[in-house]
Amino acid sequence: MIGFLSWRIAPRRAAPIVAGALHPLLAVTAIALVAVAVVRTVTDAERIGHPVLAVGAIVAVVVTGLSLVVSTDPVRPPTGTVAFALTVAAALAADVLSSAAAWGASNVLWDDWGPVVVGVVILSFSMFRPGRELAAATVLALAVVGTISAVEAGDLPETVSPLTSAVIACTPVLLLGVASSVFSYRMSLTLARQQELAARAQRGLARRVRIRLRELMRDSGRAELSAEVVPFFEEVLARGELAPGDPARARRLSAVLRSEILAGFGLPWLERLKRARPGRLVVHDPAAVAESMPVEQKVALRALLTALLAHPETEASALHVRVTEVGEHRSVFVRAPWTAGEQTARRALGGFVAVMGTAFGRSQVTIGEGELRLLFAQNPRVTDAGPWHD
Repeated sequence: MIGFLSWRIAPRRAAPIVAGALHPLLAVTAIALVAVAVVRTVTDAERIGHPVLAVGAIVAVVVTGLSLVVSTDPVRPPTGTVAFALTVAAALAADVLSSAAAWGASNVLWDDWGPVVVGVVILSFSMFRPGRELAAATVLALAVVGTISAVEAGDLPETVSPLTSAVIACTPVLLLGVASSVFSYRMSLTLARQQELAARAQRGLARRVRIRLRELMRDSGRAELSAEVVPFFEEVLARGELAPGDPARARRLSAVLRSEILAGFGLPWLERLKRARPGRLVVHDPAAVAESMPVEQKVALRALLTALLAHPETEASALHVRVTEVGEHRSVFVRAPWTAGEQTARRALGGFVAVMGTAFGRSQVTIGEGELRLLFAQNPRVTDAGPWHD
């Protein structure tokens, strides 16, 4: 229980691709919630005593659906506590307004669609918020839904008691809320353990990587030998003796060989990526900030740049990348030509942007004037503790 209350991890932090894949399903869920509210309001029109409140309940459901879709958008910053709280508040407002619209007309329990909406909304955030926040939202929703149902049933005690009404009304909220809390906690815990195992495996591979690096350097040295050093030795062998200038020439070749090998492997990774694609990638990173990024940020940025460079929209122009660090704030700004529109960008780059937003913490995507602009920012004080803090 203590671990559950102190757990701050949201599953999206560890599995941004999975969370992004759920977004179309959440959009369908939002539409379904609005449809249920409209249909139930129309079919129960005879028992509605306050039409204005009934319309307000439908508007609240629409706001709930829009907030759900926008706050879980994979190309936006990770879902925050404020967005989650506002969405749940809008769902609770819809429940209160729907009950008030038909207050005193009937206390038949299946006439109330508000508790189902609240429960589904909490369940929809199970991949996006930590389990303890989902549990807190469930407790708050139970208090509001139970109170409203009990007070409403108190006006018509001949049909059902207030306690029974409150228990039955709270059932969907309780079941869906507990399911979302447990799922979020267990999923994030499992992903965290997998991340720890991967980190151990990575440390275990460090020695083999260093060995392989030495082999590559040796192979590179052989290439340099075959280009300059081997002809020098063949010339000396053909003469059968050392010329007066041979020692100085040997020292020069040794220095050049060493500098070439070290320069090839000592370049920052972003600079090596630029050299691998001459004319296609323009890098502005004078302080070599990209070299000090955590591994997950390097992998995410490399994958994004590779996807952009491979897209037909950018094949005829250069891609600009600017990496800056001011104090504790680090940012990556990417500019690329883009005329295909927002939907094409979402389909082609949505997953990469979701991973980048998760790795850095904040993201902003804009398309205009034939250009795609991607901005990712990180506050090291908040995020350097690890990719799991939300």
